[in-house]
Parts: sequence; C-alpha cells; structure tokens
Amino acid sequence: MVWGTLSSEADAEALRRAERAAAERGLGERTHAVHIGSRLTGLGCASVFPALGCLIAGLALLGATHGAGLTALAGVLLALVVAIPAAALWTEGRLTHRDLRLYVFDRGVVVTQGRSETHAMTWPEVRVTERTETSSYGQHSHGPTVHWLYLQRPDGLPLTRINTNNPAGVAIARGIAECREREAVADKG
Repeated sequence: MVWGTLSSEADAEALRRAERAAAERGLGERTHAVHIGSRLTGLGCASVFPALGCLIAGLALLGATHGAGLTALAGVLLALVVAIPAAALWTEGRLTHRDLRLYVFDRGVVVTQGRSETHAMTWPEVRVTERTETSSYGQHSHGPTVHWLYLQRPDGLPLTRINTNNPAGVAIARGIAECREREAVADKG
C-alpha cells in the first residue's frame, strides 16, 4: 500500500508500545502476537460492486446517442469506476492505526488499539468470559461451533475476543488456567 499509513509501520509502532508496557508490568517474554484488525477491513474490496454498477451505467449511457448532457454523465460515472475503489482503499489504509492487536506474554497480555490506547494486564487481572457459539446457515443445517474467550480489563471494560483455535487463544486459556491453579493451591496452603 502506498497510500495512508503502512500496515508495517502501524504494526511496529504497536509492538513497541506493547513491549514497553509489558516490561513496565513485568510480563516476561512475548509468545504470540495477533493482529485482530478493524471493523472496516475489506472496505476496498466491497467498493468494487458500486464501481461495477457505475461502469455498467456509464457504458450504457456512453453507447446511447442522447446528447452532450448524458455523455457528460457517462464520463462522470466512468470516472467513479476508478475513484470509488481508490478512495475506499485510501480510507482503509489510513485506518490501519485503529486496528486492534493482541500480544500474549509469559505472565499476561497486552492489547493495543489505535495510536495511544494500551492495556497491559497480568494473568490475575485479566477477566475472561468463555462462550461457545454455533452459527447456523442454510435450511436445517448447522455451522461450525467456536469457543471464544472474551477479554476484559479488571474494571469490566471489554477489550477483544479470540477463539481457542488460534494459538494465542490457547496460550491465554493456558495462562489463565495456570494462574487459577496457583491461586487455588495458595488458598489451600
């Protein structure tokens, strides 16, 4: 991408923030990194359909002999064929810094969002809600069942979710389980 903020720049900047926060909190070595993305991912791809509509309408008007006004309108529609995807891809590229990134460390997690929001938490501080979801599609059929971990800050603010099929999700589940196990042993002893 040559427009907007490059994804590699955003990734490097978020990683620096995460590692700085992890060092301050004593979270140890980084084991996993997951780029969760933003809600506008795919905006450039989705813009192809309106552009295709402009192309069809523009060519239809250009092929007809209706006068200078409709020929000008056809020219505008044909210009939109290029302008719509270019604007969408530029917008998507500019929003890279808003993406959510999750970093798993030996003793906790760091979630970065945007240019300045960084949440570093040790395993005892991470609040996790586990949920199993089955999506269904089609008539009388069932889709895949996915086990999600919803991560929250200690004050209950939701941060992100990750499924346990992802290696980072497995590492989080393992870290939380080991922390709970240590707490249970400490409570007994």
